[in-house]
Amino acid sequence: MAMKLGMCNMSVAGQFYPATAEELHRKIEKIIAAIRSERNIDRKPVRALILPHAGYDYSAMTAIKGLMSVKTELIKRVMLMAPSHRYGFSGAAYAGFDSFETPLRPVRCDIEGIAKLAAAKDRHFLDLPKVFSGEHALEVQLPLLQYFLGDFEMIPLIIGQNTSLVNSAVSQALKQFWLPDTLWVVSSDFTHFGRSFGYLPFQENISEQLRRLDLEAIDKILALDAEGFAEYIRDTGATICGHCPIEIMLRVAEAVTPELIDYANTGEMFNDFSHSVSYASIAFVEKGEA
Repeated sequence: MAMKLGMCNMSVAGQFYPATAEELHRKIEKIIAAIRSERNIDRKPVRALILPHAGYDYSAMTAIKGLMSVKTELIKRVMLMAPSHRYGFSGAAYAGFDSFETPLRPVRCDIEGIAKLAAAKDRHFLDLPKVFSGEHALEVQLPLLQYFLGDFEMIPLIIGQNTSLVNSAVSQALKQFWLPDTLWVVSSDFTHFGRSFGYLPFQENISEQLRRLDLEAIDKILALDAEGFAEYIRDTGATICGHCPIEIMLRVAEAVTPELIDYANTGEMFNDFSHSVSYASIAFVEKGEA
């Protein structure tokens, strides 16, 4: 691995989420209060989460519902996987950053864990610091994780546009990090629907059909069916931006019971399906504790 690069700087603070600690706390606490006024969310030994990564005004409520389900005192490390929106490559990218900047405080990287991946000299793991710069899918998770988990170390990975064969190889190398003190977080939005996304598989009964499209993909996830999920993406072309990190996590996960915590889409939020993005939070609870 290359020499440590110091801190990875913020790039979307003030756009996707508030730029100051005070504003962040106010926004998160307002959302938590709104959630608690509607429902109780039980805390459980969650081993993995799928969380959305849009601007907080759109997706933070769904993400926070997922994080509220975690028994956070069990967590010391986070394996954070996000898709690449800016660079095309195959495999999983790591970098020698020692921390990531946020408005709250720096998030420390697990340098030893990252070094293990680098030392293995697996061709599917690439030292690509450039892909982390400006990648909102990873960055927006950090303040939320800090709020709920407090201090932790993380192994941040940006996942490329992989075939299932590559996802399978990456998952084999990452199995060593499937540990009780490590929370796996997969950053992914669900279907991006509309002309601006180049995805218009239907033009009638859009609300019903969009929900069905997302929930059938989620059913594959809830069944821990990595092959079925990958096949569903290929067959439908569903624009789930984090489908590769989701598939990797499904190939690693064991002894868990998945639970859909929340589902939403902006079409329903704003009654406008000309441009809609879907969000889900899914928790993978230690078996016997669901």
